Amino acid sequence: ALTRGQVDHSTLLAPHMTPESLMQRKRLITSRAAENLFWLGRYTERAENAIRLARLTLECLHGEEQSSAPLLSWLSQMAVANTLVLPGVPSALQAPRVFERSLIDSLGSSSGATSVGYYLRALKMAGSSVRERLSQEHWRIIMRCEEELFQRCAAQRQRADFSALQALQILKDSSDHMAAITGAQTDRMTRDDGWRLLSIGRHIERLGFLSSALMRGLDIGSLHTDGGFDAMVELFDSAITFHAQFQQSRDMAALVDLLVIDRDNPRSISWIAHTLRGRLARLAGSDPDRLCALSLKVPDPRTWGLAQLCDEAPDLVTPAQKQGDGSEPGDPALQYALLKDVLYQCTQASFVVSDDISATYFTHSGLANHSLGAA
Repeated sequence: ALTRGQVDHSTLLAPHMTPESLMQRKRLITSRAAENLFWLGRYTERAENAIRLARLTLECLHGEEQSSAPLLSWLSQMAVANTLVLPGVPSALQAPRVFERSLIDSLGSSSGATSVGYYLRALKMAGSSVRERLSQEHWRIIMRCEEELFQRCAAQRQRADFSALQALQILKDSSDHMAAITGAQTDRMTRDDGWRLLSIGRHIERLGFLSSALMRGLDIGSLHTDGGFDAMVELFDSAITFHAQFQQSRDMAALVDLLVIDRDNPRSISWIAHTLRGRLARLAGSDPDRLCALSLKVPDPRTWGLAQLCDEAPDLVTPAQKQGDGSEPGDPALQYALLKDVLYQCTQASFVVSDDISATYFTHSGLANHSLGAA
């Protein structure tokens, strides 16, 4: 029979896309997915940092500067601070072979020392939670990187001949995998708020790690030795650029210029801080020229001057002095005090921004379909 009256045209089919509806369309990102993407970025950077630091440490322990006390002290502190070895292990200065053995044994461990294997496993777990956002190649490389490291470390341990040379080869191969992973994150993912959180996670880790590494080098005095100077440039992954610009120079002004000031170097403190401020502003929906409150918690690199940062003993009270470390004006501990203050601010900012992001965006008490964009 024919229906009398007006026909109901409602349907469950998706409406036809129009230019207006497409312009307003935005991919929803749940709070839980946002948190996993944030930690995917952080564990990616942590794994890269751990691999680079472990390689550098093993190479220095077998290099020409293996007897340099400041270099060994710096490497030991960095390894403990980044949990590549446990705090109770004798330092490389006290017992280099014991320290080396502990570092090698921790590479394929997922408990105790949170070394390379721990971070790769955490990276895989974070990636598995946002599997739909990763390409097949991206996910396969993450899986392969983690599986190969654990398998090769376990095989070497069973043979009881896990040497530094073999560990270095495993770390080199892991580094190659990480280059592919970071490349996929940079070039194969859509630049939405989820990707921004991933990128912010990486830059928070990089800012804190490199700032604290340089600050330790200044405090210990390792930068005043040839081996310590070269090791710092290597840790910043800037050796090729440094030698291209400054040849074999080991001048502190050149090092500060490239590793702190240079806005063209993606490993410099200035570039990291500037990029992090911009990403935080985009995440909060601010215009590029109007930074949000979260962005302003990251130090502004435009206020840093090379001449001031290279001043060896400016009249400045450092955070360490405020905490009563016992240093006096003219003390060697106050050399490059303004530079140390900038690095201290960057290190603290990495903690503050991380906590604020977690409190602002990662609450799971709401609806499962609650989008980050509506937070």
